[in-house]
Amino acid sequence: LNNRFDAFSQKLAMRSGDAGGNFQIVGMQMKYKRYDPQKKGILSKTIAKYTEPQDVRHLGYLVINKESGQDDQFVYRPSSRKVRRVNVRGESIAGTDLAFEDVVPPEFEDGTHHRLPDEEVNGMDTFVIAMIPKISTESEYAKILFYVEKERFVPIRTQYWDNKRVLIKRMDAEASSLTKYENVDNLDGPSRTVWIAKKSEMKNLKSGSFTLLEIEDFTADPNLRDRDFSQRQLTS
Repeated sequence: LNNRFDAFSQKLAMRSGDAGGNFQIVGMQMKYKRYDPQKKGILSKTIAKYTEPQDVRHLGYLVINKESGQDDQFVYRPSSRKVRRVNVRGESIAGTDLAFEDVVPPEFEDGTHHRLPDEEVNGMDTFVIAMIPKISTESEYAKILFYVEKERFVPIRTQYWDNKRVLIKRMDAEASSLTKYENVDNLDGPSRTVWIAKKSEMKNLKSGSFTLLEIEDFTADPNLRDRDFSQRQLTS
């Protein structure tokens, strides 16, 4: 839980491919901010907008993750110029193997957690944590398994089961891409080092397709305001 930021801004690049050699590039800009749930009953807010390809550019998502009850989730489609309330979490990111739920930082309160026996992944010792999403999150998954690298507390592998209890996807972080940032604005105490994986690969175990996810630009704990996570900002 300590290996995370109070806020961040990042630019994502997603390169999807399949066995036939077809590829697609998708770009997205994302902002995230954590809140004190005791003040407003809100855990976090996330806003994301496509930057490419051209046919989805400016399409955006807004998720307000609440402490209790269903989240507020919105999508803005430039073609209709309207903001609609939808289940954003399960929506695929422009034909990639990633759902929006896969790139939004999970909150501890989104599910119940169970520690399983430790395992080794690609030569690294990991804690294995099973998360069962709460019904209120409207998750597309019945279970998510996190393999958390013991030294830096980064999920080095994540596995996803659908609601039919079938293992459908697996995300592997590239160990050489683990990067540390200094969290200088930590309100709970002194500054601390936070690690993230800047490159990962998501595999669809049913279709055989894959998506390479890269964080091209990252800003730790920027000064984000409430209006940065509004429906007005979503349409601007």
